[in-house]
Amino acid sequence: MRNNIKSMVKAALDTTIVRKGIHYFDKLWVRIVLIATLSIVAIIVARLLEPLIPNDIDEVVGASAVGRLLEIIANSMLAVTTFSLTVMVSVYRSASTQWTPRVHRLMIEDDITQNVLATLIGAYIYALVSIILIETKFFADDQRLVLFMFTLLILLLIIVAIVRWVVHLQTLGSLIETTRRIEDYTKHAFEERMEKPCLGGHALHSDDDIPAGFYPYQATATGYLQQIFEGALHEATEEFDVDIYVTAPVGRFVYEGDAIAYVSSKVEDVWTVLKNNMVIGDLRTFEQDPRFGLIVLGEIGSKALSPGINDPGTAIDVLGRMSRIFESYTNEMHGAEKNLPHPRLWVPPLQAADLIEDGFDPIARDGGEIVEVQLALQKSLAHLAKHPEDTLAKAAKEAARRAFQRAEARMKYGNDLERLRERTPVAVQTGD
Repeated sequence: MRNNIKSMVKAALDTTIVRKGIHYFDKLWVRIVLIATLSIVAIIVARLLEPLIPNDIDEVVGASAVGRLLEIIANSMLAVTTFSLTVMVSVYRSASTQWTPRVHRLMIEDDITQNVLATLIGAYIYALVSIILIETKFFADDQRLVLFMFTLLILLLIIVAIVRWVVHLQTLGSLIETTRRIEDYTKHAFEERMEKPCLGGHALHSDDDIPAGFYPYQATATGYLQQIFEGALHEATEEFDVDIYVTAPVGRFVYEGDAIAYVSSKVEDVWTVLKNNMVIGDLRTFEQDPRFGLIVLGEIGSKALSPGINDPGTAIDVLGRMSRIFESYTNEMHGAEKNLPHPRLWVPPLQAADLIEDGFDPIARDGGEIVEVQLALQKSLAHLAKHPEDTLAKAAKEAARRAFQRAEARMKYGNDLERLRERTPVAVQTGD
């Protein structure tokens, strides 16, 4: 749902400002500020609407109870919020320990969790501010009816939030829910990248394709290249009449001083644009980085095969999820030269061999002795070997060959190896 909303927003307003603004809604404090602001606006509106209420209706409704309701909200919300935060932290730590630490950031951005916490804290702020205003005579006795009605509305929102939170806790941090969310995020990143190959620019096959005389733009910090706002780079190429060759793909770890882009003309304003729109951070992110999602899935499957966990079923489940992700793969070389939205921008394409290695090789390595895992692995790779994209099919065949060789060298029980040989194509076994 969240990815669909983001896609619609980006399609309607595909600007750098909008894309940057979307990231702020992933932060808990932003949602808290918004809901708290709405709560304070509700208090002001309550006073403005008071003249529209009949004078004698407050006695029928019992608006004098508003003070008691506000005290209940103020006292209970603080306790419920503290409890929710405790549960949230416990679940995050448990998931990071059991599956992989890389899922922590994804779980922090969970929409339901953030909306519930923001609602609870916003309700607490609403009650606190209302109590203060009542004590300072901001509301006269005959003006509390509208505040009472708004308080009932806040109570309804609290009940809905708590019910959603309780239901969500049933799956929060579970293996199935975690792997499903990673699959969804990775598949979305894949589909978005395939719709705009090479971020809308030309495919940069290697650094040797960079023309002589271009000026290197050096990274201003050490960390992961988290995102490239290609729309802003395109605007810079048009405004300053330059060509930009991006040599560092999203997800690469770069060091301060590394050349991560080359520009045809040394214009100071272009350097500023590159600094602001090639985001470097200390953590790798899922957006714009399909490889990272595959790496995380591979880590979950690999960790499930460790002696301490011994859960081959999880590794098999992960193999199926990665196979579904690759169904949307297309070779960026085919689409990168057609109707380019950013004709003066060059970006390295995704390599099929790297994608296959990121996801499948860790499971092939750590499950080399487990015949059930190897059978599922060969089945998944055989499916991908029939993919219409030749580069992906070739990479899948090579990965199947490597996996079979590992299994052949490590399987100790002869019957397991025979089962694997019977279900593995001869071409994979011989390397032809």
